[in-house]
Amino acid sequence: MVCSLAAFLAVRGNGLSPTIERLNIGAVALYKGDTILMPSISQFKSPENTRFGDSLVLQFDLPEYPATPMTLRMRSVHMAFNVFTGGEQIYSFGNDFASRGKFIGSGYHYIHLPKSASGKPMEIRAFFAIDDSRRAFSEFDLFPAEYANSDYFARHVFALVVGAFLTMFGILALLIGVATTFYGISAFRVMMIGLLSNSLGLWTLCHMKLLQIISINLTLNSVLEYLSLYFAPLPFCLLLLNMRKGKISAWKWWGIFGFVVVGFVLLLVNVALHFTGVLAFPKTLPCFHIYVATGMIYLIFTGALYSSKMDRSGKILTLGVVIFASVAGFDLIRYNLCLTYSLENTPLEMTWLPLGALIFVVLLVASYLVYLFHILEDKAEKDVLSTMAYVDSLTGLFNRAKCLQIFGFLDKSTADFAIVSIDLNGLKMVNDHYGHAVGDNLIKAFSVVLKQAFTGIGTTIRMGGDEFLAIVRNEHVADLPAAIEKLQNLQKNCKEELPVPLEAAYGIAYHSETNGDADSVYRVADKRMYEMKTTMKSKLVRK
Repeated sequence: MVCSLAAFLAVRGNGLSPTIERLNIGAVALYKGDTILMPSISQFKSPENTRFGDSLVLQFDLPEYPATPMTLRMRSVHMAFNVFTGGEQIYSFGNDFASRGKFIGSGYHYIHLPKSASGKPMEIRAFFAIDDSRRAFSEFDLFPAEYANSDYFARHVFALVVGAFLTMFGILALLIGVATTFYGISAFRVMMIGLLSNSLGLWTLCHMKLLQIISINLTLNSVLEYLSLYFAPLPFCLLLLNMRKGKISAWKWWGIFGFVVVGFVLLLVNVALHFTGVLAFPKTLPCFHIYVATGMIYLIFTGALYSSKMDRSGKILTLGVVIFASVAGFDLIRYNLCLTYSLENTPLEMTWLPLGALIFVVLLVASYLVYLFHILEDKAEKDVLSTMAYVDSLTGLFNRAKCLQIFGFLDKSTADFAIVSIDLNGLKMVNDHYGHAVGDNLIKAFSVVLKQAFTGIGTTIRMGGDEFLAIVRNEHVADLPAAIEKLQNLQKNCKEELPVPLEAAYGIAYHSETNGDADSVYRVADKRMYEMKTTMKSKLVRK
């Protein structure tokens, strides 16, 4: 994002119009037979109690401008209109939708003026496509035509980068979440962050009318703006439910769940009302504002958002919510003040919500990364403890507990396997004459050669004392004689300084010859090991 912003800022100067004139000239409005004089066309405010289909005519004189082609940029809010200059129509918008009673979007219009229109009267014949429209037209700007497609986007480059970043990041997070789900990894938080980021990014692009850079369908842009706005609380509340589950009291958690249900119902009702033509999205916006404000108040004053015992991940999330709630609360007040008192072209007209959304999503990601770090840290700790539970501390070989676990796996399969029961010779004599420390060295030396001999062939286990085991699965049973021969050679060639040579007796048994469980095969192998030990001619064998 930083690189994108730097690149946009680098080219911003080339997109800005060197000259731009805000038309603060006087105008006349004709509405229901009344003539309304206005000191400034850019400060136009709709008459009170307008209704769908009401006609409005705006008349004003264009200023003198040079011979170069000029463009008039203005913003309309749910209006259909035609533009005339010198009695000739030069622009038209929304009449086909209006004739069918359809919703008309809002956005910026770029009216290319003929050279002959300089200093001439201009007339806008419009009608309202929504009841109680308080802002029909605003921001009449005149500038060279060559900057028609670049000036507005250059002036709002930060919002453009933020909106594009949030949208693309949301899509990427969703793809990662879906992909990791296939591997059995819970990615609910990632997916909710992705949905939230996507909706906030799309809302930013639509609300700031920056989506017009790729789509001039103002109706579609406005519909997407309201849909993304109404949808945004759902992934946020679902994310909060997931992160606060078990960490707050049940009634607080169910309270948040209630807001999810209400938000979902509100979204469905608003969509149904809009697309059936009963009530357009702008008319249901006050209900949404009340819903959001109530939710924020609930989270803050019930303590559902914060507790002193929460972990670092929860604290980062709380910080993000507080920042975003503060910006959103300010924006609600700002929006309604501008709507009520027509405060266009003032500092209050600028929304800070894109910046708040960016900070919020960044902190959400930081919260999730901290949460993920704790999960991985906890898993690593459990893996270490699990390993310690199944590993012999002296030799590093698996222990009896692991042996019993493997026996359980073997009993669930019908495949053949072999068990080698091994008993180290001379351990008692070494312990008695040289001490247990030397005896431990003897055990460790034998463990090394045993593991080397069966590497890639079988699992080596120390059952305890001088008793060892090797388990060979079906696919390596044929390699067992070679492993035994390698073990004997390694014993002979051991270069460890030991008081006695490495020597062991062993017995081998196969599942295919007993058809019993793993423990039965082990007992047969153990019996054969003792038979071998009794026949060995060695001073290390206890008779």
